[in-house]
Amino acid sequence: MSKSLPAPVRLTLPRPSRDGRAAPGDQLAAQLRYRILTGDLRPGDRLPPVRRLAAFLRVNRNTVARVYRRLEAEGYLVTRGRRGTFVRRASPLSPEVNALIARLLREAARRRLSPADLQTLLAMRARPRPARLRVGFVECNTVDLTYFRRLLEREVGAPIRPILLRRLPVAARGCDLLVTTFFHIEEVQRKVPSREVLGLVALPDFRTLEEVARLSRTARVALVCATDEGVRSKARSLRAVGLRRPRLVTATLGERTRLRAALGRAEVLLASPKVLERLRGTIPPRVRVIPFASVLSDGAVALLRRRLAEAPA
Repeated sequence: MSKSLPAPVRLTLPRPSRDGRAAPGDQLAAQLRYRILTGDLRPGDRLPPVRRLAAFLRVNRNTVARVYRRLEAEGYLVTRGRRGTFVRRASPLSPEVNALIARLLREAARRRLSPADLQTLLAMRARPRPARLRVGFVECNTVDLTYFRRLLEREVGAPIRPILLRRLPVAARGCDLLVTTFFHIEEVQRKVPSREVLGLVALPDFRTLEEVARLSRTARVALVCATDEGVRSKARSLRAVGLRRPRLVTATLGERTRLRAALGRAEVLLASPKVLERLRGTIPPRVRVIPFASVLSDGAVALLRRRLAEAPA
């Protein structure tokens, strides 16, 4: 019996529905597909187990399982029994295409054009009329809200309104599109059912997730963040994969006594690169440091950029 061929390569992303109920699974699949097609995830790379990825993203386990099955049916992934799920398909970008991209970037740098300037010029050339969607970015704490909103504004070249989660639905008035991290997509959809909601995957690197998941069950782990909201958010995801008190102790940069105690008893430290910079000189040499920060992938940014490009002018 002949084996069916993988689905043809498509460097496109599905357009979210207009009713504000774009399925989280569709958005997750698009972002993983993009990472594979652009070579960010390469053949042989192992994806996190379904349960672990669902726990970190705070979505239903069945959602992630369906995404993996869909991408396997399309030829992007392959499951190898208990060994896990791996990337199967290589990026379709040929060496010639990569060389053209590198040449374009070099020329842009020579003319002092930033990557954001270059993206804007390409978007304008592909679609002369600017999008007019009024976009709001939703997060649960001011630190992540400011960081991600500024990053996205720089990447897409459009103004984005910052919105705290607790201020929904009132703060969403006047927005056509709400963007948030996958952690909050279902909550935002419940609070503002009349708006389209786009969820962006923001995670530590897959290898970092694997490293954290493989920590000894007896390891004493300290989680340090800049804010209380950051501690609560990351601790919630860590608890979902079995890392909880008393193994896990938490502190913020502002809690000096608690911070000293946490570092004093920890065998492993989880903190973002920015927090680690602030902790320089205070971390005991015996402590194993794992940089732990939620990062928006290129696939997440591409999904938003695509949505804005498709908006009616």
